[in-house]
Amino acid sequence: MRPTWAEINLAAIAHNTGVFRRVAGDSDLCAVVKADAYGHGAVEVGRAAVGAGAKWLGVAMVGEAAKLRSAGINVPILVLSEPRPSEMADLAQLAGVRPTVYSDAGIAAFASVAPIGSAVHLKVDTGINRVGAEPSDTVRLAKQIQRAGLTFEGLFTHFASADQPGDQFTDVQIAMFDQALAELSAAGLDPPIVHMANTGATLTRSDSHRSMVRVGIGLYGVEPSMALRDRCGELGLCQAIRLRSEVVHLHDVETGEGVSYGHKWVADRPTRLATLPIGYADGLTRAWWERGYVLIGGSHRPIRGVITMDQTVVEVDDKAAVGDEAILLGSQEDEFLRVGEMAEVTDTIGYEVLATVGARVPRRY
Repeated sequence: MRPTWAEINLAAIAHNTGVFRRVAGDSDLCAVVKADAYGHGAVEVGRAAVGAGAKWLGVAMVGEAAKLRSAGINVPILVLSEPRPSEMADLAQLAGVRPTVYSDAGIAAFASVAPIGSAVHLKVDTGINRVGAEPSDTVRLAKQIQRAGLTFEGLFTHFASADQPGDQFTDVQIAMFDQALAELSAAGLDPPIVHMANTGATLTRSDSHRSMVRVGIGLYGVEPSMALRDRCGELGLCQAIRLRSEVVHLHDVETGEGVSYGHKWVADRPTRLATLPIGYADGLTRAWWERGYVLIGGSHRPIRGVITMDQTVVEVDDKAAVGDEAILLGSQEDEFLRVGEMAEVTDTIGYEVLATVGARVPRRY
């Protein structure tokens, strides 16, 4: 067996859930576990989050909801985008799973296969411009939901840049959403569940909390943006993933010898190198090689040469031995490699770092 795996700390998930429950105040917490819980394992994370007080789970696809139900997780689940009409029959068989709708076709498709009174949530697009109903169409669609024999349980939107404190467009989105709510209220169509806050807004915009907040990246102890790194630290969020491998080969190169494909790195002195059985197919982005490092023996060990599909080469000292643990994310002795640090160095976001830790990397809990 390859000595590479991801250790998932479910106590950290429970801790982070508790932190966000306190931050959210009277609002219920929806733990977002789409994309296999951002690579952490949806079933295991879902259980931990629910056990720590999450009232809802959020997913992206019907199949993700089915997996949670098959595992015996019975809290309400929201599919955060409108399923295709061909998926509605499968969704209707999953008790307590709510679809998002934002079109006449979506409403009609679900109504044609779901029991009378089945609940849906209506998504309004307030400016992220991906999916959702136009705010001006909210009342009409809410009435259509009721005429179709469904229950108009929830209204929500999604922020474009709430992870940037002080962002003015978040104010615009809140105002647009509140206008849609006011029009619904005037028509006697108040939904019992209203939600708009993601992790960033939950941390910085209490005026957006409403009856429920949706927390994704923060649940895993990762900041949604560098601008919120300090805030996450103040709250004591704990990174839940520890990605580890180990040294499987040691060798020496002389001055002038190149390493890995293209010889992008050339030794300027005699150097001892260690090979690790982990590569970009496992989620270790190639862009990490130029300024990246791993932890071995509690010390930073720089990557030498480009990261390949299955292997990574790092510089070590004479104390290194085959079998030494190498940490790609997480803690070792007094050092800690943050997801956010890797994201910043490689010009991406923590979401992508987590989501690309591949399925061939076993998870251990």
